[in-house]
Amino acid sequence: MSDVPRFAVVGRVNKGKSSVVATLAEDPSVAIEPRPGTTRICTRFPVEVDGEVLFELVDTPGFEEADRALAWLEEDHSGDRPARVRAFLRHFVGTQDFIEERTLLAPIMDGAAVLYVVDGAHPFRANHKAEMEILRWTGRPGMALVNRIGPGDHTQTWLDALRSRFEVVRVFDAHTADFTDRIELLRSFRSLDPAAAPALDAAIDAMQGERRRRRAEAALTITDLLIDALTLTLTEAAPDAEAIEQRRAALEARFHDRLRGLERDARRRIERLYLHTVAWDEREIDRPVFDADLFAERTWESLGLSDGQVLAVTTGAGAVTGGAIDAMVGGASFLAGTAVGAAMGLIGGLTRLGRRFASASPAQKLGALGRSLSQDGGKPWRIGPHQNPNFGFVLLDRALLHYRSVAGRAHARQDHPALDAGDRLTAALPAEARRALGGVFERLRREHQDVGRETRQRLHDRVGALVGRLDPAGPGAAPKSD
Repeated sequence: MSDVPRFAVVGRVNKGKSSVVATLAEDPSVAIEPRPGTTRICTRFPVEVDGEVLFELVDTPGFEEADRALAWLEEDHSGDRPARVRAFLRHFVGTQDFIEERTLLAPIMDGAAVLYVVDGAHPFRANHKAEMEILRWTGRPGMALVNRIGPGDHTQTWLDALRSRFEVVRVFDAHTADFTDRIELLRSFRSLDPAAAPALDAAIDAMQGERRRRRAEAALTITDLLIDALTLTLTEAAPDAEAIEQRRAALEARFHDRLRGLERDARRRIERLYLHTVAWDEREIDRPVFDADLFAERTWESLGLSDGQVLAVTTGAGAVTGGAIDAMVGGASFLAGTAVGAAMGLIGGLTRLGRRFASASPAQKLGALGRSLSQDGGKPWRIGPHQNPNFGFVLLDRALLHYRSVAGRAHARQDHPALDAGDRLTAALPAEARRALGGVFERLRREHQDVGRETRQRLHDRVGALVGRLDPAGPGAAPKSD
């Protein structure tokens, strides 16, 4: 680990140093508290991929007596400033003087580069100059970050003051920074410290490769969720007429709870994939629409397709089925199959459109499970797959919105990112893409007992494309509109 680049994150007390560390290290365990002086010691946070440490961040305590420390340093005019800083560290060992300054300077003098963090929400003061001057005395390469942690904005004043003392100055909001911002920060340091350039190049390559791997795994997780949810069926026997309604209600409740559970498990996998280890719905916050109940009216009003788009999808799917019949008879039907299929698709869409909840019904065909239940003295009832043609689109919207929030969420954040209630991602897709997705969803329902490899691959390809366009590190930011 001693050979990897190290960055000491320094600055004044309670100015966002730990937030910067949490975001850069993708580590939500970094102590971030509103009270001053949370960080009292230096804590190292290695950034790893596949068990290999790429670089290391050192969270340090804040400056407390910079003016006095600088005055001590300036008492000697020999000219070797780094040597004078080392003398400062030795001189006050075992005393109660300059504890914070000595603690934060130690890793810098041990070879760490400097990340000087200031709060752009508060004005620049003349007494900040002492901190900057001390850091210059270390002789180590340094970069300044303007991180706003309040409503004020004094960014420009800070930029003017910092540029005269640091080779690289960047605005870096630890609560909104995404993967691209982290990579750009490393690239900036590469230009500052040529000796660290090979290691930083390797770190950037590894981080980009890890990002691609996460994106691919997230797409697979969402694909599996859609397949499992759209093919879910449950069967249960009702032993007598009096128990039918009670068992039916219980079966329907169990079915919808299983769907909720499938979605919850998929979300946990994606959150862990991006190193967000605290479940969001365990926090007392106002949850956005994708965290409302899967079957809430608000969910279906805000996500998925509009009624008109759903009917266009079901009509198009019916026409495709009818067109296949026309093709089989060599056009002798005069395209009647296409017309009838479109009409049936429209009727089917109208019939199923308003049903957020699925209903159980007597099983018409008894499989092995149904025959077993029947032999036990009960009439088997079955529920699933969920027939509402908008269900797959609602579920996909929720999965994509959740993914976008996870992939783009800085680890310094303690709340949910804001989300527009009407953010219908699938509704913004081109009509042809909506029809294609609707066709895959219908095939999943038909193949619920044994999903074909082709159906699975079609869905995975489309989900992968959508996930890639939502990733902050990937091309584009959202699906294109019609």
